Amino acid sequence: MCQWYSLFNGCTMIFDWLDDAAEETKMFLSILMYEQVPFELPRKLWIVHHTALLPYTVRIHPFTSLTPHSCAYEYGGRESPNALVYIGGLTSGPQTSSLVLKIDSAMENMTETDTLSYSVFEFRMRSSYTGFGYSSLKNDVEDLAALVRYLKGESVGKEKVVLMGSSTGCQAIMTYATTLPASPPVNGYILQAPTSDRETASLLMPPKFLHTSLQHAEDLIAEGKEMQIMPSDLIPPIFSSPISAYRWHSLVSVGGDDDFFSSDLPASTHESSFGRLGKPTLIIVSGKDEIVPPNVDKEALLKKWVDAMPMGLASDQSGVLPDADHELTTDGRTRSFMDKACRFLKDLEKIG
Repeated sequence: MCQWYSLFNGCTMIFDWLDDAAEETKMFLSILMYEQVPFELPRKLWIVHHTALLPYTVRIHPFTSLTPHSCAYEYGGRESPNALVYIGGLTSGPQTSSLVLKIDSAMENMTETDTLSYSVFEFRMRSSYTGFGYSSLKNDVEDLAALVRYLKGESVGKEKVVLMGSSTGCQAIMTYATTLPASPPVNGYILQAPTSDRETASLLMPPKFLHTSLQHAEDLIAEGKEMQIMPSDLIPPIFSSPISAYRWHSLVSVGGDDDFFSSDLPASTHESSFGRLGKPTLIIVSGKDEIVPPNVDKEALLKKWVDAMPMGLASDQSGVLPDADHELTTDGRTRSFMDKACRFLKDLEKIG
């Protein structure tokens, strides 16, 4: 046996092959990538970024996008008529979150017990992995729009497409929903653990340090150097990848492009963001989210968001999930979230 290591669309993969088949496999993948047709990865696929390191199957969909060599990864083999697209938070990308496999399992169970069927998709955006530091929500919207067009197009023909954001992925969804001219339409949104990166920064950085860091970013932007990388000594050590002055300012400044979920935002801001969510939306807040300041009243904050939304578009399943952490790491909280997500998707069927 041989192992072929490949940086495939930004994600390190290891394939176990017989020695005499390795070169044929490389050629097979190269042709499929060039021709841009969906294909399934045979034999064992190991995703190095994934914590469990257990084999599972994905179907790869190359599609046209502003991001070179774009691919979407479809979990399972259900050939479902509908698509649930997962967008993770900062530093995440395809095959980095164990939550996605749990979502896929829930969708498979729903298929077995109901007539409703969804395939789960992930895809690489310009902001995936370390790219978040020098990308933008505008880029996320362009990348999402390309995938939605592909999924709804003639070659795939998904009947419904629902976008699910986790953590900072929720900001991508909010921007997608509120961008003009309008992005390609989808059928619904799921926001899991929407949180304020600005308020998270206040937990990681003393006020004086945060002020100095933000001032440096603002100075660079004023000089027309918004894409210059922030000095590492002005960024919390939790971030090990480069971050541009623009993206840092977007994440941690009041009214920055990423500032959708801060608890101190006025009602007028909610009206221009949540008030423009034109599709049914499920919002699930984690009751014990470790990156939310402890003084934030999550129930009250969620009510502000829901009250700002158009009448009837906030799902009745929305709420604060007691004892849930940011990434839903406990099985009990994960199941509770999945139950709400499945009910939400079933409710979409009633709308048509």
